[in-house]
Amino acid sequence: MKSRPLSRAGFTLAEVAVTIVIVGIGLVLVLQGLNTAKITAAQTRNEKLARELGLYTLGQIESGLYQEDIEQGLAGTYADQGYAAFTYEVVVGDEGFVDTDPNAPFDSWKPRTQKQLDDEKKKDEEQLPEPYEKVKIKVSFPKFAEYQNQLVLEHWMPWTQVYGETDEDGNKKTSSSTTPP
Repeated sequence: MKSRPLSRAGFTLAEVAVTIVIVGIGLVLVLQGLNTAKITAAQTRNEKLARELGLYTLGQIESGLYQEDIEQGLAGTYADQGYAAFTYEVVVGDEGFVDTDPNAPFDSWKPRTQKQLDDEKKKDEEQLPEPYEKVKIKVSFPKFAEYQNQLVLEHWMPWTQVYGETDEDGNKKTSSSTTPP
């Protein structure tokens, strides 16, 4: 019998190194995908929870719970509901939210826009009470990566549910009733 020369049996060092690099790159990409999915799921959870908490607060306002405090604006946290990292701010009418960014630039020399001039003119004119009031709520929650961490909801509510009943003089009616003599 003739003996054959031994053929190559196994992998070379270069083939093993290339395989390890390919598997390593694949693992890194899978881990990045998992981390992105985890952050996206947390962001989605926070947005959904912020929406639910905001609707809860709007319901409280619409039921008349905050009639005494609504004109000064409302702000607080949802710590009582178990979500201390979630905060809210409520404004009514055409008011805007207070800019909470301490690094935001302020330009006192900037000319007023036409909208600001129109708003000032509108405030000067006598306005009759409208049957509905616009109520806006901004719910802030923990920030993840580059995603937005605020949700703003807007709802139109009957005037009397927001502010309570008023008499002809514009004074709030009290809930205590007087009996005729």
